[in-house]
Amino acid sequence: MMKVTPGKLYAVITGDIVASSKFSETGRLKLHDVMVKGGEALRRIFPLAVPWHFEIFRGDSWQLVVADPSLSLRISLFYRAFLRANLEKLKVDTRLAIGVGTIDFIPGNRISAGDGQAFQASGHLLEKMQKSSRMTFAIAGQENSDINSVLEIVIMFLDALTKRWTARQAQAIVNALQGWTQEKIAASFWPKPISQQAVAQHLERAEWPAIEKGLLFFEKRIKSLSPD
Repeated sequence: MMKVTPGKLYAVITGDIVASSKFSETGRLKLHDVMVKGGEALRRIFPLAVPWHFEIFRGDSWQLVVADPSLSLRISLFYRAFLRANLEKLKVDTRLAIGVGTIDFIPGNRISAGDGQAFQASGHLLEKMQKSSRMTFAIAGQENSDINSVLEIVIMFLDALTKRWTARQAQAIVNALQGWTQEKIAASFWPKPISQQAVAQHLERAEWPAIEKGLLFFEKRIKSLSPD
């Protein structure tokens, strides 16, 4: 059982699927299957950062605790791209809110029953998110600080770029977020391998160079909040 460390900063990511009520029963079943697989992929790829199980509730809502908050944006982009890559016909997207702060408790390892600054910030952000937005962010208790404002703007720009991803671009992004080379992405592409040049085109059209710079900037600034 994972225990919460008092005073430590965590990130809570709370999200829901956009317009899922319009999906057919078959579509909703497929959506749930991919949401579960995406959560399992996060636990496998980011095992230290995602120590608690990913949870789905109310059918189309989900929540995740990230032990290393500097990775919260990378993990958010990974999950968003995973859904897009694996649900091309449904054209799925998710809203998500990243709240950084302390956590008071997670009873029985059920994160949906947890509480603390990070949970409260994430939930509040999702509730007040504008309909046109897909990602938002706040550091609990520092909503008006310079660092919060800067990182909020970074995420707004990244949100604008990620809305345009195609399924194939999203698949390339999923693997680029893991640090894979273009050659490895090409060899592992589904349903069949593609050329390295095709991967380069997908990443360029997905605005990966700009996204990567914004992501690295976010990670560096969040790490500065917790020098330990």
